[in-house]
Amino acid sequence: MKKVLLSALVLAGSLLPVMAQASGSPDTWTRGWGQGVSEFVINGEGQSQLSLSCEDYGSQPAMVIFTDASGHQVSMDEDKSLQVSIDGGALIDISESGSRVGGNNLALAWAQLRNGKQVSVTGDGVKSATFTLAGAAKVLPAFGTHGCVGKDAL
Repeated sequence: MKKVLLSALVLAGSLLPVMAQASGSPDTWTRGWGQGVSEFVINGEGQSQLSLSCEDYGSQPAMVIFTDASGHQVSMDEDKSLQVSIDGGALIDISESGSRVGGNNLALAWAQLRNGKQVSVTGDGVKSATFTLAGAAKVLPAFGTHGCVGKDAL
């Protein structure tokens, strides 16, 4: 009887859709996975959040979404400006990844996110925010691996 009940529970559980999202923690990079998508998130002040996601097989481009402290959002590849500055350096335009330049900018920014100390993010319709990069290298995979590719690579 226990074996039948256990089998029924396993079967029922496998039929339910699974979606685990990285909800993020203040000043701590987190990683989540669900339905073939890995998400890497850090939360800041208020509602501010920086979220990067990759479809595991690389059939969809990586996505970067920035939410400011008031909850306004801008994302990559949606005809809006999105820029990052790592450790106070020059702004890197990651507004789009469909062109060779855009794809290269995304790869550059991604590499610097893994190696820097802090990132400032700004874009159209949002107020800038700064996030720590402490621990990001342990969470973010190298760009070009784990399905993390730009639109130009598809």
